[in-house]
Amino acid sequence: MLSEPKKFIRIVTDYLLAEDRPIDFNIYTKPAKSNKPLLLVAANTKIADIKKILAQKSHGPLFITQESAQKFENFMEQSLDSIIRNSAVPLEQKSSIVHACATNIIRDIFDDPRSGRNISRAKAITSNIIDLTLADAQSIRHLLRLGSHDYYTFSHCVNVAVFGVGLWLMIHKGDDTDLLDFALGCILHDVGKTQILDTILNKPGKLDFEEFEIIKKHPGQGHWLMAKHTSETTLDVILHHHEQINGNGYPHGLKEDQISDNAKIATIADVYDALTTNRPYGGARRPISALTLMKEEMVGHFEQKRFEEFILFLGGRSA
Repeated sequence: MLSEPKKFIRIVTDYLLAEDRPIDFNIYTKPAKSNKPLLLVAANTKIADIKKILAQKSHGPLFITQESAQKFENFMEQSLDSIIRNSAVPLEQKSSIVHACATNIIRDIFDDPRSGRNISRAKAITSNIIDLTLADAQSIRHLLRLGSHDYYTFSHCVNVAVFGVGLWLMIHKGDDTDLLDFALGCILHDVGKTQILDTILNKPGKLDFEEFEIIKKHPGQGHWLMAKHTSETTLDVILHHHEQINGNGYPHGLKEDQISDNAKIATIADVYDALTTNRPYGGARRPISALTLMKEEMVGHFEQKRFEEFILFLGGRSA
């Protein structure tokens, strides 16, 4: 019986910015006149030696096998702390690997939302995003530029966390007491959608009444999934990111001061990112168009002061 041919995934080399340690996966390349990947670097090769091989520039694009994807992602995640602390690494490269790792982790969370390991990874990457942002506020711009222009649940969750962290830091200058728990709530805010059929989530047209009632259950389902794994601050963001100041939100119809400041910030970040990316039922709006819609057609959704601060944040100004 013939074995199935290996499937290959193209990779970037940002992970090579890590400290010198061996990799635990093979790296392949495709010569210019061949479609067949050839082994370039074997597992257990140290990064310093890999850099020497790549410096010769006699190779083509780099690949790993699909079977090695998890090892590659784990290696990148384990490299993040040292990369973020390394002042010699350009901010754009730091942002690139943080964003890639965050997107992979959210994908795995949505595949298995009750995995303790995945939840631990989500907490770690949230801490990485905060560390990168505290080290250089410009990282927010880099991280957001890396987000897809099309709406994908994974990149949306990362974007909401980045927007949320940026606005939080502008509002709570010098006080990051609950920032990690808040940001984790942002990155996990849609985890309840794992309990909803894709046919509803990806419906190109308008949802009917019954479908929307199902969608409205996702904050509560997210709270249920994360109840034993996260703090009350995180759970509050997950449960209440669709509440509205006028009381017309869900799941509890809270209004004004009944809604925590954390949930108010997450709501603005969630709506803005959704409006500025392509969705199954509508195209992406330009930033000014999205803000105009939020101001004029969503009156009562957001706390005015926080919305004004979000506009200042987008413009790179202080509150």
